[in-house]
Amino acid sequence: MTISTQPQSCSARQVSHDKKLNWFAHTAPAALIVLFMWLPFGFTLTGLLEEWGVIGSFSRVGVFFLTDASSAMPAHALRPLTIFPHAVAYSLDPNSFDYWHVLLIIALILKGLSISIIGTRITGALKWGMLASVLIIVFPADTMQLSFRSIHINWAFSLTLLASAVFLQALEQKNKCRSFALSTCASLLLGAGCAMYEVALLLAVIPALVILIQIGLRGVAPHLKAFYGQHLIWAAAPIAYVAYVLHTLPLVQSYQSAVVGDSAFHSFIQNFSKIFSLGVQRSVLGGWIDAWKITYFEISSYWYLAIATAILLVIIAAVNKRSIHNANPGLERSQNRILPARMAVTGLILICLGYLPFIFNPAHMAVSQRTFLYAAPGAILVLLASFLIVHRYSKIATTALSALLIFTGLGAQLFQFQHYIDISKRQQSVLNDIAYNFDGNALNKTVLILDYSNELNHDWMFLNPDLSAILFHVYGKPVDTVEICYMPSHEWQQTDPLQRKGTCEETEDGWTLNYPVPFDSAAPASKKLSRAQVITIAVGNGKTEPANTELQAWRLQLDASTSLTGARLRGITETHPWFDFLRFRNRSQDEYYWDFGRWWSMAPPIAGSGWRNTEWKTRRFTHTATAWKIAPRSSLNFYLTPAPEPYAISGLFNDFANEKIRAEMQVLVNGTVIPVQWRADGSFEGGLKPELLRSGRNVIEFVSTVDNNHDGLAARLDWVRIAKRPH
Repeated sequence: MTISTQPQSCSARQVSHDKKLNWFAHTAPAALIVLFMWLPFGFTLTGLLEEWGVIGSFSRVGVFFLTDASSAMPAHALRPLTIFPHAVAYSLDPNSFDYWHVLLIIALILKGLSISIIGTRITGALKWGMLASVLIIVFPADTMQLSFRSIHINWAFSLTLLASAVFLQALEQKNKCRSFALSTCASLLLGAGCAMYEVALLLAVIPALVILIQIGLRGVAPHLKAFYGQHLIWAAAPIAYVAYVLHTLPLVQSYQSAVVGDSAFHSFIQNFSKIFSLGVQRSVLGGWIDAWKITYFEISSYWYLAIATAILLVIIAAVNKRSIHNANPGLERSQNRILPARMAVTGLILICLGYLPFIFNPAHMAVSQRTFLYAAPGAILVLLASFLIVHRYSKIATTALSALLIFTGLGAQLFQFQHYIDISKRQQSVLNDIAYNFDGNALNKTVLILDYSNELNHDWMFLNPDLSAILFHVYGKPVDTVEICYMPSHEWQQTDPLQRKGTCEETEDGWTLNYPVPFDSAAPASKKLSRAQVITIAVGNGKTEPANTELQAWRLQLDASTSLTGARLRGITETHPWFDFLRFRNRSQDEYYWDFGRWWSMAPPIAGSGWRNTEWKTRRFTHTATAWKIAPRSSLNFYLTPAPEPYAISGLFNDFANEKIRAEMQVLVNGTVIPVQWRADGSFEGGLKPELLRSGRNVIEFVSTVDNNHDGLAARLDWVRIAKRPH
């Protein structure tokens, strides 16, 4: 009896050990790389863009989990679950972003776990699945993985990958009931992903492509004959979602219709080549080149990246050594010489499908935010195929290449995190200025914000109506009419279709807000606000307004531990890193450099007035950010701690609306005209006396006319620098 049962007991223990090892292999690398991304920053990041509008809606109408035609967000009715992650996080804690972080962390771990299962199934080796789980999380082509405006996109993506992994597991089950149950579960997960973000629909082909990699075209017919029931269950989710879209589309003016426009077919034909020249190129190579540059230029110390990379590679190597596949190399399908070719072709197909939905709108192709997330599985397959080929000739080269990609990919993700946190901190400063200078009582009044930072209503800095939404959330009462005036230029944030701003004028009776003057007609009537109608709040000037009785009472209430408003304000403005040890290459405090953005789609908000929004020009693997000067006096504000020695100012305008503007352009620093030498390419340079620069806030102004025959443009600035003259 003992003899007959001992082998079974050993076998059961071996199976249990293998299962635990597999789950550890699929989960640990993903969890660790996410930990390494969060460890330096903690839960510092808060809302940035659309998050504020969503939170404002929850504050006004209550939490809702679906966005159907009758909801508070009918324009997103084609994505009925798009608001679901936001609603869950807000329900758990409306006074902070802690659960937004938790949900994003879970989504990223699920993404890594799922691709690990899929990669292991394709190659037959845990090591490749584990490597894939790390690479898909640090995949650098997309620059919005770590912003909360993409939390629903990340969740939809993760659910789709998880659904694919579960469905592939279903096909391996010997028990039919278990197989059909897992297929149903996978279909429900896929349906949830599609209902959260419609791009997930195109990734429903992942299981079919994985099966094709494994069995080839000849095995398709027998496979479908054996598993047609499971495939029908899987297909039910995308079919049901398409039916929902066809039913709902006539009932709403959808966001998708506005983005695609009137002629989807024309857009497809016109931009089809962008799938390859932009989507494939950046997914396979361009994003990793950017990651290498970001790591080299932006991160000042590499010890943290080195430790994280080493730990991940050691874990992958240790698990690989103990895995059953190394004990039985015959199970490792990566030895099949045709496998890399199949993986590469399949990967390219998935990249094209993942990027395809974004070619219908030029605004999407002009950015790298959210537009490359769904190309990641295809890009990872292409990378794995390359690894399989290199591994045949050199294991050392494979390890070195893996280390390079993890090292630079993690560096890029950390810099992305820091970029969004920097913007978040700017927003937090503005909210604090408003909260301590305004008690929230604005019924039938206009709140006029005098913005000395000149940042509000630029990209990423409380685009209206986001500011009204977050103020409602903080105060718990409406602050519906908000106007912004840049100081001291008195530029009003109201823009025309050419992005030209109006002007603010303070009068004896109150304020007059003047709209931009059209070129071919009279200007609209100015908006006049009497002093009784307007509440002025200064932000960005480092000053706290003297308090009257009501404001002083409000400040005491705000600081009280029992104040709901105070708790809410502190929850979104007093965030701190867990461990403040990571250092980036900050620009010198005694010099100033501005270029509108160094890395594609990660542009800081413009601190200045008189500029159009930042524009990006892409050339293969380089991306240049510029902005047009569109006001007679355009300014850039900056803070400096100058040294007592001569300085120089230099810069580059890479285009002028006409030659007259080029000839008359003046450069001023703190109100003083600087004699500069101009070169034929639009670059300029001039000397600055040390006493001209101030310790603290400084301003550069560019003065010229604008060309009314050229859409009100003047010149396009590439970069400007104030630096010490070399000795």
